[in-house]
Amino acid sequence: MMNVATMKSAMTETVTGLFRAYGSILFAERALVGALFIVATFWFPNTALAGLLAALAGMVTAKLLQFRNLGSGLHIYNSLLVGLSLGAYYQLDLYLAVLIVLGAVLAVFATVAMADVLWRLDRLPALSLPFVMVALTVTLAAHSYGTLSRYLLPMAPRDELFSPLIDQFFTALGSAFFTPHPMAGVLMFVGLLITSRYLSVLAVAGFLCGFATYSFLSGSPHPDLVAWNGFNFILVAMALGGIFTVPGWQSFILAMVGAVIAALVTAASETFMLVYGLPVMALPFLTTTMLILIALNQRPASESLQVTLESPALPEKSADRTRLAIVRHGEFGSLPVQTPFYGRWDIYQGFDGPHTHQPPWQHALDFYIIEHDKSYRTDGSSLSDYYCFGLPVLSPVAGFVVKTLDSLPDNAPGQVDMENNWGNHVLIRMDNGLYALLAHLKQGSVSVDVGAYLNPAQAVAECGSSGRSPQPHLHLHVQRGETLGSPTYPFHLTAVMFRASSAEQSQFRLFSRPDEGQSVMVPKMDMALVDSMKMSVGREFRYQVSVRDEKPVIRQMSVVLNLAGELRLETDSGASAAFTCQDHLLAFYDREGAQDAFLDAWLLALGLTPFTEGKLSWQDQASMSLMPATWAQRLVCQFMLPLGGGIKSNYQRGWSEGHWQQSGRHDLHLPLASSMHVSTSACIEPRLGCTRMSMKTGDATLLEATLLEIGQRADAGIPAWSVVTGEGQE
Repeated sequence: MMNVATMKSAMTETVTGLFRAYGSILFAERALVGALFIVATFWFPNTALAGLLAALAGMVTAKLLQFRNLGSGLHIYNSLLVGLSLGAYYQLDLYLAVLIVLGAVLAVFATVAMADVLWRLDRLPALSLPFVMVALTVTLAAHSYGTLSRYLLPMAPRDELFSPLIDQFFTALGSAFFTPHPMAGVLMFVGLLITSRYLSVLAVAGFLCGFATYSFLSGSPHPDLVAWNGFNFILVAMALGGIFTVPGWQSFILAMVGAVIAALVTAASETFMLVYGLPVMALPFLTTTMLILIALNQRPASESLQVTLESPALPEKSADRTRLAIVRHGEFGSLPVQTPFYGRWDIYQGFDGPHTHQPPWQHALDFYIIEHDKSYRTDGSSLSDYYCFGLPVLSPVAGFVVKTLDSLPDNAPGQVDMENNWGNHVLIRMDNGLYALLAHLKQGSVSVDVGAYLNPAQAVAECGSSGRSPQPHLHLHVQRGETLGSPTYPFHLTAVMFRASSAEQSQFRLFSRPDEGQSVMVPKMDMALVDSMKMSVGREFRYQVSVRDEKPVIRQMSVVLNLAGELRLETDSGASAAFTCQDHLLAFYDREGAQDAFLDAWLLALGLTPFTEGKLSWQDQASMSLMPATWAQRLVCQFMLPLGGGIKSNYQRGWSEGHWQQSGRHDLHLPLASSMHVSTSACIEPRLGCTRMSMKTGDATLLEATLLEIGQRADAGIPAWSVVTGEGQE
């Protein structure tokens, strides 16, 4: 038998899934917003009860069939819509209840099947396609019922709350839940504002564009048609401009174009569907959104309009992910590659270089080595005088070798081979269909064969001076086709030590596209630091934390692996952040959950930690939500930067008295408002990790944390252990 805890957990999952199913109709993630939407549907109790019956029937079906992730509400989203639609059309009685249950069960099967098929087809979301298909089926079936009585459809109440246009907007918003009343729409708009201010803007703008087009096409549209079908304009704008694309002016224009097209499809659908006594429902939303997403999915990666089908999210989160991705990994549409050499090399010619890096080959880098302002020893009359000549050349990417040449002689210094521009070369085809070219290689040095699979950093040849090369150097570019001389594609170097021509100290950069006169170097890893900052699944930390002048408390942090395969650092408050731990750095992203000053300070201090040895400096731009702000400051931030923004963080780290000392200064600059500044300090000790951490603003200490214990939870094959630090013993 179930114990009390199991029953309570099952009940919580059921209620949460129910609330989230309601919220997902308007893309809301919070369960409480879904609860508000449920309240709004009770403006018409018949509709509300029919929806609840369908949702529960769908939930029971999904539970009995053991579908995963029931708490998300996705399995019952379409079942709920089927129930709401039938409850809006007919009086709820035993006959209708049977039809609702059957429709809800069918919607669960349709949702699971279509979600899988559409994802495999082109990574497309199922949206409300199962609902539309099932709802039309059960509506046609209802026509044969002689016992059903009409409820709302086709008429809609015409209560006036505001002006006619405003009332039409709220009524249309309410009709997304088959509750066509302005008061219901007001409650739903409040929930939308809580969910996302940007989605609220899209909803209003999309309705206005769609309504204007619909009015133009229809002349003088009947208010009931707008009341029942106007939500299509709203949902299309929200989906295209805020959920499935990264927000920006391009996606906003796309959203408005989508709303206009939805109005056209709505007018056409009404003409056809009403002849057969069928409601239009969400058909215009579904048709318009699907067609545009399919078309966008055929485009190559673009910086101007980025589609997020693989990880759709609220616009604020999507914008923050994109901003952080650009800061850490380079611009969209640019391919990350590794440095094709050991040690430090200088840039002979960069992108759009004045000599040979001109369209269509403008995306290219030429490398050589400079010492004491010269690229050669003695007088440079011999190829062996040049520092880079004969040094190993490494594969910058993973892929298959498709072309090689190493029979051409190397040119004497100052001479070029104009007939064989690329000289000796290796061409590598990557999994994404692009090709990486390494050119001007040394005669007879190519050590890989056509068809061989290469891993990044695998030796392939030696640096030479063949082809159009007046002195020894290495040419690297990424191109679109297999033919030599195909147009090039933007790329950048990852995880390098970068130094500008005028800088004395190198800086660690996650991505770099250096210019002529600058230099890059492959960083050397500090393996002791790597070992100290291990974040394996089951790792646990116990800190003593003091926030401002409050009494110190004991806080717990642990590393968990979620169902999506993400590693996350989670605190005892439920707040968490995902992270990746690679050979060269530890990087956190995607902060979620409740407010937690301790986790936010930890992420500011250690959210991007390179494992490079020696004295080091680097930069990052984490989310502004990590800044310790008052409610008034947060309100200003939300008003000034509705899609969020980044903190400009400058870090330094060095070795001091048996530990690494990592400090950071974090600045958040707001337009037309005062800026916020904090500093962090973290002490990283060998084998223990971060043992002390603090955050200050000016001379005031905002938070201090001291590690008391570090340990590992037991798992199959992994023994449990723990280490109490010196501070913990005290």
